Amino acid sequence: MKNTSIIILILSFFWSCTGDRLPNLDLAYENAKVFTEGDQLIISTGQLKRVYQLTDHGLATIGLLHTSSSNAWVDTSPAFCDWQIEENTPGNLLSLQARVSDDEKFTNKHILVEAEFEYPAKQVIIKYTAWVYPGAHGLRTQLQLKAMPGYSTRGERFATGITETLRLSKIPGGVTAFGLMQGIKTNMEERLLRESRSGFADQKIDWASGLILSTDDAGMILVKESNKSTSLRDEGDVATGDFEIKNGVVTLSGAGMFPTDLQEDKYTSAWANWIVLYAGDTDRANLALKQFDRLRYPVHPGRDMFMMANTWGSEDMPTECIFAAREENVLKEIESVADLGIDILQIDEGWQNNEWLPASHSREFQRIKFIKSDYPVYPEGWVNVRRKADLLGVKLGLWAAWTIPGDKLRSNYDSGNFASFKLDFANLNSAEKRDNLMNKARDLIKYSNYNTIVNWDVTEIAPRAGYFYGREYGNIYLENRKINTARENVMYVPYMVLRDAWLLSKYVNLNKFQVTVQNIDMAGDRTKTDAHLHNHPYVVAIALMSSPIFFQETHYYTKEAREQIKPLLATYKKHREEMYRGYVFPIGDEPNNSSWTGFQNHHVENNTGYLLIFRELNNNEASKEIALKYIKDAGLKLTNLMTNETRRVKMNGDLVKFDIDQPAGYRFYRYEILD
Repeated sequence: MKNTSIIILILSFFWSCTGDRLPNLDLAYENAKVFTEGDQLIISTGQLKRVYQLTDHGLATIGLLHTSSSNAWVDTSPAFCDWQIEENTPGNLLSLQARVSDDEKFTNKHILVEAEFEYPAKQVIIKYTAWVYPGAHGLRTQLQLKAMPGYSTRGERFATGITETLRLSKIPGGVTAFGLMQGIKTNMEERLLRESRSGFADQKIDWASGLILSTDDAGMILVKESNKSTSLRDEGDVATGDFEIKNGVVTLSGAGMFPTDLQEDKYTSAWANWIVLYAGDTDRANLALKQFDRLRYPVHPGRDMFMMANTWGSEDMPTECIFAAREENVLKEIESVADLGIDILQIDEGWQNNEWLPASHSREFQRIKFIKSDYPVYPEGWVNVRRKADLLGVKLGLWAAWTIPGDKLRSNYDSGNFASFKLDFANLNSAEKRDNLMNKARDLIKYSNYNTIVNWDVTEIAPRAGYFYGREYGNIYLENRKINTARENVMYVPYMVLRDAWLLSKYVNLNKFQVTVQNIDMAGDRTKTDAHLHNHPYVVAIALMSSPIFFQETHYYTKEAREQIKPLLATYKKHREEMYRGYVFPIGDEPNNSSWTGFQNHHVENNTGYLLIFRELNNNEASKEIALKYIKDAGLKLTNLMTNETRRVKMNGDLVKFDIDQPAGYRFYRYEILD
């Protein structure tokens, strides 16, 4: 049966793995298809084709082809199977099924393939899943484990936790590993991004989230969809696993659980894996990765495009920050963000009593140790701030600790109509904690009819959501950056914030991450930050390719500052929807306070895009040629969005010359390709 309409097809069988034919399976959705031939399972996105063979131990990949470039990465006989949890033992196929799914509206539509195997010797059932997105250059796979009756744990950790295996027939020339740091601080020597490059040789990499295997004109990207970061390597961090290359075989491990986590009545998930194939150079690799990332974690424009302000970040001490969350201050902030054109005001800690409801008075506050005086907090609950927000067209957001019960999230959503919830302080050091938190977020969003989101915090070292995990629920708050603080580790320094965003944009979609804007007039210790030597539009522009967050009480902006900021935000909002359809990449040199640097936002389908170009504070060059990506030897029409002036330029290869008269200056352009 073949059908290109949106249907659900479920075929379930009980089958032996020992050389039998697979049950008939034939399903198509758009240009993706899944079918069986004898003992082979074939899945295709239209751009990627993968062929599995049934073995005594499970499914083994015998073919992996990038159909656009005809690059065959795997073309070999099977050995055992693609996964190995504990030792290899024979298994039996219990069921094979395929259906069209969107994971309850949390991802784009795809064909979901599920194959269940039982392993009597291990007393474990393993479900292998593949997400086959139409037209994608990549594929997502995942294992789920369930205990059989009589299962007993044999150790604290699984002896092996291999979740993906590729026996390469096309040997790459180079290997690039990349990982991002969780809990970064501005004064740390270690950069947000860590990369290593080597030849294709036997090695194990335990710190990376991704691997790029490249030839001169093609490559493969492997990503662990996990909370892996360069700060989390140990198996104690929920078995985040590693990449290993040995004798031409690439394996990905990361069980995401321990033997004691297995249950008989439900599956526990291992970390998922991405395989993304591309043709071309490194720039094409990064584009292919971001295109697949957006299929996996789509943007819903009406809900996910926003600028946010947060009440916490103007002060440094908890007492003052908590005081900022009271109703009196929030009403003032609603007026301020409405005037600036900011979409959401997020109320941070300081609002809650012990029942996770609005405290009427400070003496009811959940963490009373920080309260030094009596003051009203929310005497009438959310009524007054909601009324004011509705009147001025501002949406509200709410902070809470990750331990808040689900029913209290729903109660606050009902009474406050919050468009965003930040769930903070998470320590996801077990599969149970991880799954419970993600299910809490999922349930809340479904309860809201998909009108709210949950955003995560990666500012600490403890296992949290991470860079490639959990983003179907919302975006990521990257780092604390305060302007009025004695603590160097959280000091707002413009070039360091720009550098973090620049590095982050290399491998992930930047608009899924919140980059901080601060009020530079409030700089405290001016020997520790040069923020006061910049201008307001410059520091706002740093965040415009991300999901900007004004981590401050915006009513402290002076009239002069507001007059500088408002035109930029108004212009940005006119172009924001188109910008969210593009893919952001770092251009120029890495920010170091003396560079010409910036971002390119490229729209692949229509060859247009946006540029943010920065001449940093200590740079003494009034002009600079900067290389753009995906465009070469073309004529460009550049429109300065702040002045509406246009100019036509002829590229010199991939180079375009830019002029900025003064240091700490920026340009915001839209470009069109003329020929």
